[in-house]
Amino acid sequence: MANTLTALIPKVFARGLPALRANAVTPRLMTDYSFMIGGPGAKGNVLTIPKGAAQAVATITPSNAAPSNTDHTAGSETLTVDTWEGTSFHLSDQEMTQIDADNTFIPLQIAEAFKGMGDAFDAAALALYKDIYGASGTPGTAPFATTLGAWTGSGGARAILQDQLSPMGPLNSVLDSAAEGNLLGLSVIHAADSRGSDATMNSGQIGSALGVNWHNNQNVPTHTPGTLSDGTGMLALVNDASYTVGESTVDIDATSLSGTVVVGDIFTVAGDSQQYTVTAGATAGSNAIAGMAFKPTSQVAWANNAQITFIGGATSNPTHVANMVFHPGAFGYAFARPEADMAVDADMQTVIRDPVTGIPIRLMITREHYQTTWRLDYIYGVKTIREELACRIAG
Repeated sequence: MANTLTALIPKVFARGLPALRANAVTPRLMTDYSFMIGGPGAKGNVLTIPKGAAQAVATITPSNAAPSNTDHTAGSETLTVDTWEGTSFHLSDQEMTQIDADNTFIPLQIAEAFKGMGDAFDAAALALYKDIYGASGTPGTAPFATTLGAWTGSGGARAILQDQLSPMGPLNSVLDSAAEGNLLGLSVIHAADSRGSDATMNSGQIGSALGVNWHNNQNVPTHTPGTLSDGTGMLALVNDASYTVGESTVDIDATSLSGTVVVGDIFTVAGDSQQYTVTAGATAGSNAIAGMAFKPTSQVAWANNAQITFIGGATSNPTHVANMVFHPGAFGYAFARPEADMAVDADMQTVIRDPVTGIPIRLMITREHYQTTWRLDYIYGVKTIREELACRIAG
């Protein structure tokens, strides 16, 4: 029986990988740091990913003595492989016989198991939207209904990325179905005379347009903001008369202030065009919040009582779909190749790395009473590396 089961392993993977690929869109758009782990890894591996330091350019003056070298303190981000997840499904002897005999037979649970693995990683990657402070679009309204303004407009994501000094290529975008549907409906996107190709009209896929590779993703999350209110909307005032540039917390208040802020809430401050995102939840007490944490650090020395407005919050606390456009360097992930389980026979387990998504999945088989249990697992970590290389397109 072991030899029969071993022969089925590649067939089970072949049946399941299409579902994995359909539901794990995001990893192929980010930077894979798995090579830094090397061989087999385990949960808990910590990778240090370097970030370059700014370089000054100086005038050169010929001399008999060269100037001293300048030290640079490069930054870094740590990416921890901290997630170990898996699922399992059962196959009867009859189902395994059918898999072996019929290349088109796909038991429902095989597809569902691989789909679940793809969804779980995709959700973890997309949840990083909370780190992204740049945002275009209107909360509660799907973008691209009539124009490309959420991308190409003066306040569009392209302009925001340029102001954040992001490289303008390659760029990827993940959109929910409403945003993608609107984008497909614009003639500048689907019309052959505009695109110079009928590929989008024939395939229904946008592909590369206007400097972005556009992708639909059914897992794009919706951000539910905090309940903060000054009685009119999600508004507050700076409560600091000596605020300086480069700070990462701010005291806020209002005549009447109640409710909460949550991680991922975006706000602006009067007199400062920079957008900021909240990095730690907080609750108002006595009409104030002390030390509301945010990033990036403040770009302007905010005036005391300067108006703070949360995105779309002039009169309410609207949710928004967190569509994103980003450079691959904005986010990083790493998969640890699981080691062999010594409690399972060597020929009853294997690790296969999907060449499309880059996800290595371990499969282990346990023979039971007239059925087998097939267990899938993977180990990974995902992290925002450079948030300035990404922008939300609120929907």
